[in-house]
Amino acid sequence: YRRADGTPTNELPQFRQTFRLVRELYGHTPAHEFGPLALKAVRQKMIEAGWNRKLVNQRVGRVRRAFRWAVENELVPPAVLQALKAVAGLQAGRTSAREPAPVLPVADADVRATLPFLGSVVRGMVEVQLLTGMRPGEVCRLRPCDIDATGDVWVYRPGQHKTRHRGKERVVAIGPRARVVLDHLAPAERTGHYFDPRRAVAEFRAARAAGRKTPRYASHMARNAAVRVANPKREPAERYTVSSYGHAVARAVERANRRREHLAGAGNYDLVSHWHPNQLRHAHGTEVRRRFGLEAAQVALGHERADVTQVYAEKNLALAAKVAAEIG
Repeated sequence: YRRADGTPTNELPQFRQTFRLVRELYGHTPAHEFGPLALKAVRQKMIEAGWNRKLVNQRVGRVRRAFRWAVENELVPPAVLQALKAVAGLQAGRTSAREPAPVLPVADADVRATLPFLGSVVRGMVEVQLLTGMRPGEVCRLRPCDIDATGDVWVYRPGQHKTRHRGKERVVAIGPRARVVLDHLAPAERTGHYFDPRRAVAEFRAARAAGRKTPRYASHMARNAAVRVANPKREPAERYTVSSYGHAVARAVERANRRREHLAGAGNYDLVSHWHPNQLRHAHGTEVRRRFGLEAAQVALGHERADVTQVYAEKNLALAAKVAAEIG
């Protein structure tokens, strides 16, 4: 489970979390004795752990994939895999597993309230993603060398994307407003990343130094230089990950709410809803669909089928209300 550049995908952690429960219940059971009832017992353990229905179905599928690999390598009889395939997936409304909450587009007011509490680097990521509909991982890996900047509209072809292993091409159009943001954050080298955590850390330290209230005494500066670690264990990475990007947004939302509480008092302010970067993609798809239709949203989001776009681009209720007002 590695990308073309050799970096690991998120599949391995998913398998580890899945098989932690399998080992807990059946760690001493021979693999050829693991049957449908055992798989259903593991599934029930997942439900009791609070996992939602879709996640349970995905991880049960990972158990089957492990046994399919075992059959392929003649470690267990084929009949074991055939028996496990008989376990049907959980259906909505017919299980005690909770349903996953739908991922909705982030409200524009919540984004505007969060932006002032983000550094210039992460703020640029949010703005570019909202303007282009990129996936969080795509905006994290954005580099000048991956962009065709010969036309008025730039074309970004990510080296890594969600459907590359299926032979699909991903193309993102970058318009003039997003280009302004990228020009401001352009790295020195074409192979560098636009959104560099090292730049964000440098800006944070500079702002902290500028905001200090005590003078910089020579003795203090000498002491700080003496105790400063020459080679710290944790250096800023070359680029953000989806996880670190999401954490940065979550911290900014918390700071925005603390600021509102400080100004208005507890209970006297509108809470900024917690949101995550993938909701920016939903918001972009919804806006494109509202203005240009479903086909345009499908192209902008890079979906092969329109039914997938339906999940991302929420239906325009205002249009339905207009139709109902005129003919209903």
